[in-house]
Amino acid sequence: MTSREWLGCITGIGLLMCCAFGGAHAAEPGRVIKDFHHTAWTLKDGAPAGIWVMAQTEDGWLWLGTSAGLWRFDGVVFERYDLLPEGSTAPRSVSTLFASRSGGLWVGYSYGGASVLEGGVVTHHGTKEGLPQAIPIETFEEDGDGRIWVGTAKGLYVLEQGAWQLADARWGFPAPDNTAFVRDRTGTLWASRDDGVYVLRIGARRFERVETDARPGASLHRTNEGTLWKYDDRGFSPLLGPDVPSRSATFSETASRYASPLLFDREGALWTVSCPVSLCRTETPYAFGQPFRGRALTGDTFSALEGLSSDVSMTLLEDREGNIWVGTKLGLDRFRRNDVMTVRFPKPLVYFALLPGEAGEMWAGTASDSPDIDRLWRLDPLPSLVPGFAGEVTAAYRDTDGGMLLAGRAGAWRFADGKVTPLPIPKKEEGVKVQAITRDGAGRLWMSFRASIVYRLDGDTWTPRGGIADLPELPATRAVTDEQGRVWLGYGQNTLAIVDGPTARVFSEADGLRTGIVSAILPGPDALVGGELGLAAFDGRRFRPLVATRPDVLTGVTGLLRTRDGTLWVNGNAGAVRISADDLRRALAEPGFQMPFKLFDMQDGMPGAAQQVRPLPTLVEGTDGKLWFAATNGLAWIDPERIHHNPLPPSVVIRSLIAGDRRHAPRADLRLPPLTRGLKIEYSALSLAVPERVAFRYRLEGVDDGWQDPGTRREAIYTNLGPGHYRFHVIAANDDGVWNEQGASVAFEIEPTFFETRGFLVLCVLAASGVLWLLYVLRLRQMTARVRQRLEERHAERERIARELHDTLLQGIQGLMLHFQVATARLPRGELREGLERVLDRADDVLVEGRDRVRELRASSGGMQDLADAFTTLAGEFGGNDAPAFRVLVEGASRPVDPLVADELYRIGREALFNAFQHADASEIEAGISYGVDALRLRFRDNGRGIESSILSAGRAGHWGLRGMRERAEKMGARLDILSGVGKGTEVSLSLSADRAYVPRAGDRWRRWMRRVLRLHG
Repeated sequence: MTSREWLGCITGIGLLMCCAFGGAHAAEPGRVIKDFHHTAWTLKDGAPAGIWVMAQTEDGWLWLGTSAGLWRFDGVVFERYDLLPEGSTAPRSVSTLFASRSGGLWVGYSYGGASVLEGGVVTHHGTKEGLPQAIPIETFEEDGDGRIWVGTAKGLYVLEQGAWQLADARWGFPAPDNTAFVRDRTGTLWASRDDGVYVLRIGARRFERVETDARPGASLHRTNEGTLWKYDDRGFSPLLGPDVPSRSATFSETASRYASPLLFDREGALWTVSCPVSLCRTETPYAFGQPFRGRALTGDTFSALEGLSSDVSMTLLEDREGNIWVGTKLGLDRFRRNDVMTVRFPKPLVYFALLPGEAGEMWAGTASDSPDIDRLWRLDPLPSLVPGFAGEVTAAYRDTDGGMLLAGRAGAWRFADGKVTPLPIPKKEEGVKVQAITRDGAGRLWMSFRASIVYRLDGDTWTPRGGIADLPELPATRAVTDEQGRVWLGYGQNTLAIVDGPTARVFSEADGLRTGIVSAILPGPDALVGGELGLAAFDGRRFRPLVATRPDVLTGVTGLLRTRDGTLWVNGNAGAVRISADDLRRALAEPGFQMPFKLFDMQDGMPGAAQQVRPLPTLVEGTDGKLWFAATNGLAWIDPERIHHNPLPPSVVIRSLIAGDRRHAPRADLRLPPLTRGLKIEYSALSLAVPERVAFRYRLEGVDDGWQDPGTRREAIYTNLGPGHYRFHVIAANDDGVWNEQGASVAFEIEPTFFETRGFLVLCVLAASGVLWLLYVLRLRQMTARVRQRLEERHAERERIARELHDTLLQGIQGLMLHFQVATARLPRGELREGLERVLDRADDVLVEGRDRVRELRASSGGMQDLADAFTTLAGEFGGNDAPAFRVLVEGASRPVDPLVADELYRIGREALFNAFQHADASEIEAGISYGVDALRLRFRDNGRGIESSILSAGRAGHWGLRGMRERAEKMGARLDILSGVGKGTEVSLSLSADRAYVPRAGDRWRRWMRRVLRLHG
């Protein structure tokens, strides 16, 4: 647009918009582009160069079209996004973008053809589908029936049933022509052509010409209120007629879904990139519903000198959150409406002493230590200098009669009715900066000085500390008078004093006060005190700290204020903090409650943090309800009634999953490779207003017990993950704390290695079982070897004892008996000889018995072939003519028994049969042998008189056989049970494991183990 065309644009607006916008609400009076929060991204920030077109889809992505291709932006990261097939050599240059109501993104290419991205699926449209070859797509639009229209140099095309058709005479157009589209709020499609303006109503299949007054190159535009405007070489003019939609104050849809060089924003202001200084904004010529009547139209500009990424700006878009985006030759710019309005003084000023005036005006004295700029200003809200006053102002007070008391290093003054009257100060404090001024309930003036003490003016006399001895000899940083007329004095050494008449109460850390410097005091039923270290509540006796969900926002407090609805405002190191009345009441009732808050800082236009030290307070409410904040780099105000609220929960997306050096796109059947231990998940939220304040919460099901709070971080990192199924879920909240509770999620699986599969686990269990079985077998062999060794040692000892007895004692006795026999034979027959012969006979019997015992010690079953035969032989030895009936029962196939074990079994069986034959008086005796697979079992049973229970249990002296059987069984590791009762017979049963009983043979242990496994599993 040339300078002459721009002038025509301004003139057209000035002449015509008054008619169309007679009852509309204007933008904030006095708002200029500099009042918006501006952010610029250039090549060094990753932004693409040469942004021709922009669009925002329903999911919140901002899409950027350049000559180098398509990009998307989430407010933080720029990402190239290619819709053409991989390997395609087709040009990527984008000519236009369009976001459809169904959520799709249409991309038109500079060298012909189009693509649409919808639901993650890309569809391409070219000559096969009916579009003209090698002709750029100039515009897109969608009508009320959902049809997509494109404008090209060869005419207008419409998409129906997957094919493009030229909109010719069948659609009501006499010939192909350049066409500009716009859709009104009802869905009706309007088209501007060289021969006039046409309309396509919903359900119709023909355009109707409704206006013939047209110029070549005319374009159509819809305002935020729904009215339609035409722009041509004559400027702007409204579309008039019965079919043209009228203004609707309830229409709130963003005026554009795609970018254009001209934009009506939702407040009615006109933005254009075709003005002589790159970017221009013009407020609509009406204010608060009153029609424009001849007032001059003002324009506002913004260029690279103010920070625009380039003076060559090309396209504009307003997103769904109300931000204005500008595409330039070198990058991308965003303009966001600030809730904080900065006062723009002719020169940079700092240190403001604030006093409210009438009808919303505010008075501000400055204290910059520069006499040429220290003045008194009237703000309404633009600043104007008050004549007749010069000098720094370090303290100010609105007196009870409405006058203003001002004080500084040079003295003190009263300003009323435009006149300045000097006030007396203590002579001792002349040349010292005044820190605070107030007047008590008795009308006496109090004044505090830097690095000194407070004074009270009694008549014409300044009394140090007001004559109250209890007041600290310290400089007071803040002085406030409450509704009862009491004076509250805050000191720099964590001290507060309340002066009530002639007395004072002094509070310190012993009373719970821990604010450091007391620089803000808000008296009342629930008094609040703020300072360097924080905020405290006072109940009349003690102080208690108040905390917020972010502790640092309540530090460096130099301004406290409650509005009429009970909302608490705090001005501190972080900026302006708003706390709702409900949250404040809860904090006063519940110690430790963390108060939610809304912060207004430099992101919202606040010129720095709260000014410290002086002048105080730094937060004042005007009579019109505006709140004024003195900051470190300027003065600003907020209208609490007109704070912008972002009601849109942000769309949440999971960008990628990074395992090792591989990046995986989230999809339904995502499988990560084996041995994936560390994982980084990148996610984002599509809130473009203040992405720096978007908060996230996430959790990984299977790992996290609850929601994790990473703050504003946009990635989650996990380590030491194992194979299995996982589901990652992330939610987000926008800058106003509106949460998208549904969020986004992705399920994925980490595949196991062979060593992490169930099969490998089963093999490990089997291997471990085998190892345990081998250990058991080895242990069993060791125990068997020990038993065998003990048996061999015992047999060797018995052999040795038997030899010793035979070779010494028995041979000696035999020799003695021979001598006695010789001597006896020499004696004459008689009583003596007969007596000696009887003794010798008895000695022969003893010797025979001794030989039998020695033979028994040396006896062994090693030579016997079978236990059944051995027990049958024993029965023959013990029995006689009247012997009881005896039988041997054998179960199972006979197995060779270990010789040492057989010897012990033989001796146990010999003792059991001897007892049965000699002592049981039985008529039947039975011996049973069972050659089992797992054990060898012996059983000896009779039907005799049985054994007394006392003998059975104790085995007392004289009954060593029972004890001997038990000892032998215990040494072998066998189980011996003796069941008997008087008159019920006796049964001796013995069980010995096969490993110890039998002579080993190949495969025995394996067969026994298999039988046990089969038995355990049914």
